[in-house]
Amino acid sequence: MTDDSTYRAGDADRSEALDRLGTYFADGFLTVHEFDERSGRAAGAQTHGELASLFDDLPGLSASNRAEPPAHRMGSEVAAQEELDDVLARNRKVQAVDAVIWSVTMIAFFLGLFVFHWNFFWVVFPVAALASWGARAVFQLSDEEEELAEELTQKEKEERAERLRLAAEKRRELGQ
Repeated sequence: MTDDSTYRAGDADRSEALDRLGTYFADGFLTVHEFDERSGRAAGAQTHGELASLFDDLPGLSASNRAEPPAHRMGSEVAAQEELDDVLARNRKVQAVDAVIWSVTMIAFFLGLFVFHWNFFWVVFPVAALASWGARAVFQLSDEEEELAEELTQKEKEERAERLRLAAEKRRELGQ
């Protein structure tokens, strides 16, 4: 059986260890001095064993967690982030295609109704709905993925608005 503690640690492993130390510090398990000392050791760690030893006396770590290299846990997080980025990119593409479809639909509707006096000017709406549905099929965007992307986009907009509001308040406080 191979001892994982002798495997070389990479930047991602050291970064994950630093994040965990920050959590322990924020939760009050480490003093400022201990945090500084352990952070320095984490930044210079060359093996998973050196990283694991930083957490030996801290609660919440079982032997199996210490033996598992942090990179294995981070791999699934990275894959999840990449999958989320893919969903968000596909959602942006679908939104762009929808904007074009419905813009052309409205132009065709008004032209058909007022300029060309078509009897079946309303047909453009079912055609547009089918085209919009087809865009989702082409980009393989499910309803759940679209809802998630919309929810995340809305949350990002709200967070940005809050950041801007706080910046405006600080600017007013400083008299600028």
